[in-house]
Amino acid sequence: MNIVNDPNESNFSEKVYHDKRRRHNGSDSRVFLGIIFVAIGGLLILRNLDILSWDLSHILISWPMLLIVIGLFNLSRKSSTAGLILIGIGTYFMLPRLFNVPDDFFHNFWPLILVIIGIVFIFQWNRKPSLPSYGSSVDKNDILDETAIFGGRNMSLVSEQFKGGKVTAIFGGSKINLLYCKPVEGCVIDVATIFGGTKIIVPEGWNVKSEVVSIFGGFEDKRGNSVISRVDQSKIVVIKGVAIFGGGEITSMP
Repeated sequence: MNIVNDPNESNFSEKVYHDKRRRHNGSDSRVFLGIIFVAIGGLLILRNLDILSWDLSHILISWPMLLIVIGLFNLSRKSSTAGLILIGIGTYFMLPRLFNVPDDFFHNFWPLILVIIGIVFIFQWNRKPSLPSYGSSVDKNDILDETAIFGGRNMSLVSEQFKGGKVTAIFGGSKINLLYCKPVEGCVIDVATIFGGTKIIVPEGWNVKSEVVSIFGGFEDKRGNSVISRVDQSKIVVIKGVAIFGGGEITSMP
């Protein structure tokens, strides 16, 4: 007896799976944030009661520790590029609080930043973006993979099943047109902008959620409240990553 799989049932099961996964990731993030707030509040109370020594509070209640915590938060949200860079910077500035370092220690800040960024990109060069699982093969036009270093270009994608991807801009930038794309469930774009810029053009109906961490930079949704208020809640696209001394924007205008 031949058994025929109902495609509607398969699509329904897949939708339920992604809904559960999205709720699970959101719950994990809220729990992590809750732990952070509890820890910070507890440390401040202990310091005010003179239970926590000055040396220890100098380490735990500091801006380098804040960078490390934000980096861990990004790792928990599967944004490894931003997480590793923030943890690396925070650890670098934390070392003088833990050990006696040479006077010229901070002269190596920028070389170390370059090393950290290089290591992150080396480990992620062959890593495929976190995309939904599908039974059919994935067309290369359904995935965004753009790198701009000391330069840039304008590009357009045409896809009925846009699954996200990654954008890297270092001392350069790109203008990416996604007006002719339709996102699938779980669509995520991973952005890394360092001394550069990225412009992403999306249809007005997309519900774009920006989770980009900015350090001396910014990543802004410039579509305006009138457009954002009319978005299609079923077309969710998440943009994750980091903007360091650089930036990016989301717009619907070519």
